[in-house]
Amino acid sequence: MLTAVALFSFGATTQAQFNYSSTPNSFVFFDGTGRFVFSSGVNNFQITSGTAAGLTGQLTGMYTIGTVTTSGDLSTAAITGSGTFVIFDGSNTLTANLVWIDVQQMGTGDSLNVSGVVNLTGVTYGGANPDLQALASAGSGSNVLSFHFSPAISLSDLTSGSGSNQASFSGTVGAVSSPTPAPTP
Repeated sequence: MLTAVALFSFGATTQAQFNYSSTPNSFVFFDGTGRFVFSSGVNNFQITSGTAAGLTGQLTGMYTIGTVTTSGDLSTAAITGSGTFVIFDGSNTLTANLVWIDVQQMGTGDSLNVSGVVNLTGVTYGGANPDLQALASAGSGSNVLSFHFSPAISLSDLTSGSGSNQASFSGTVGAVSSPTPAPTP
C-alpha cells in the first residue's frame, strides 16, 4: 500500500537584483511646482549589472511630491502618482506598474522609495533573460532610485515654484519569491 506524501521544494529562492543608471541626456526632471517626470521617454536607463546588463528601458509617469517635513538636515515627503517600469530585451518587454511612495533629501543626495517597499506590481515578461524572468515570476518588486544636486537643492525648493531642475539618476531593482510546495503526485 502506497501513501501519498506532499512534497515541498526547498531549493534556493528565486532572486532578481540588478542596478541601472540613466542614459546620456536622460534625467529625472522637476518642474519647480512639486511634479516630476523622467525625460527622454524611450531608453532613459540602462541596466548595469546582472544577467540583464546592457539592456535598456524606460521610466514613465507623472509624480507629485507631497508636504515636505524637515528634521535637522533630513527632509522627507510622500509621493503620489503612477507610471510604468519597462525593460526591452530585443525581442520581449518586461512591464510593471510603478509608484514611488516617498522621497528623502539630505545634503546633495536624494532618494525615491527610501524604505525599499514593494513599488513595482503586475510585473509581466515573456522572454528568456534570467533576472527579468525572476522578477516577473515574483510578480512584484522594489525599485529604489537616487539622484544628486550639487550644490544641494532642498525638497522645499523642488516644490516651491523656484524653477525647474534635472539630475541624472541610478537605481536598484530587487525581487524575492518564496519556495512553493511541489504538486502532490
